[in-house]
Amino acid sequence: MKTRGNINRIEDKASHTALMASIHRFNATKDIRKDFTGPDELAYVFLPSKARFFLSKTFFRGIFIKKVHEKVPGTYEYVTARTKFFDEVFLQSLKEEVAQIVFLGAGFDTRALRFQHLTKGIQIYELDAPTTLEEKKRCLKRKKIVLPENLVFVPVNFNTDMLSQALLSSTYNPGKKTLFIWEGVTMYIPEIAVKETLSFIKHFSAAGSTLIFDYFNESVIKGTCTSYGADKLSESVSELGEHFKFGIEEGKAKEFLEDKGYSLIDHYSSKEFEGKFLKDADGNSFGKMYGFAGQVYARLDE
Repeated sequence: MKTRGNINRIEDKASHTALMASIHRFNATKDIRKDFTGPDELAYVFLPSKARFFLSKTFFRGIFIKKVHEKVPGTYEYVTARTKFFDEVFLQSLKEEVAQIVFLGAGFDTRALRFQHLTKGIQIYELDAPTTLEEKKRCLKRKKIVLPENLVFVPVNFNTDMLSQALLSSTYNPGKKTLFIWEGVTMYIPEIAVKETLSFIKHFSAAGSTLIFDYFNESVIKGTCTSYGADKLSESVSELGEHFKFGIEEGKAKEFLEDKGYSLIDHYSSKEFEGKFLKDADGNSFGKMYGFAGQVYARLDE
């Protein structure tokens, strides 16, 4: 995958969106609402000490969540729901005896650490910008968290580098059944990069390999989306220098993936996702998330 153009600012410093995702995941671990408490107990590792101190306090955490909601409504709810869904697929893949797990744009993901007692014998690869990976390693070292022996960091710029060259130069084995996790990435890279990543997975992974990713509706990229939170999210992300570049036309995810050689296992529209992950056992809502995000779990056709 090699696409020339403007280089994302994440090549200069660790991604702000990766940090914000960790902040939301940390806040979720402090949420006392039954069935909504977040599972990422290691999210705190990546927070600056002052942020961790203040967000540990109920009063200040409430103010922060309120401010974020005013600026970008639906973000906290979305990230919390997405974390639970991706955890669910991760654990299900372990039951299906996946041999490798590849994180495409790992950010500050902690699954290789949180579930290391279940991943013995499974090789795990985390791909991201060099700056983000270095910041991640620095934070883990500071907290004296030892990396699992089966975890390999692979530096790559999804906008300019060849994914095949980066991953295949590691110990990755294209002949083994693999789970690819692509969380919070597709919307930030060009369409050609998305398509070439899907092509790489198709040609360099074994039959039965699976892929999970989230995406935004194409209307968000075009600036025509009127769904809940769209205008404010685009404005906020632009301020951070991380612009949206790719989306899938609403209702066309199945068609998009089948054309690339994949079959859907699960797909959630925003409404469906909200209904499953943002309601308690009695059907009470925990809040409203973005109205323009989709979730895909797909299998590579044999």
